[in-house]
Amino acid sequence: MAGISVKEFFTFEQNARGRRKRKEVLILAGIFCALLVSAIIIGISDNMPGLVLCYLATVTLIVAPVRAWRKTKKFLILLGASALGFFVFVLLHNAFYAITILTSHIAALSHLMEAFHVISFIIAVFLCPAAFLVGAVGSIVYAIRGQKKQVIG
Repeated sequence: MAGISVKEFFTFEQNARGRRKRKEVLILAGIFCALLVSAIIIGISDNMPGLVLCYLATVTLIVAPVRAWRKTKKFLILLGASALGFFVFVLLHNAFYAITILTSHIAALSHLMEAFHVISFIIAVFLCPAAFLVGAVGSIVYAIRGQKKQVIG
């Protein structure tokens, strides 16, 4: 969340801007929940509409903290971090899976590694591509806006 702190994100001012910010967060949270519940009801196991709804929910989750960004550089950083994060979490997923297999005789450790490898998989498959999409679209949009301002002004 470059440019905005966690405290600012969850703290709402009493003026009109704060009320608008609170409404935006609540609307995005509602959209996220509706998309996620719809994906769960439809099912995501080998079901394209369910997977699309799940990706849309993840994109909504990414858009919530970056909705106030107005600079191309921030979106490019998000783009690069999501591309790098994908490969890191794929490697982590594989490493945790291997550790899960190796520690199968220790129940608690095996279950912990299983949880880590599932979380790494979800981050690599759902979160990183959604962040990549938001970063790419945001950087293109603000790069075009920046060029228009240079031509006009």
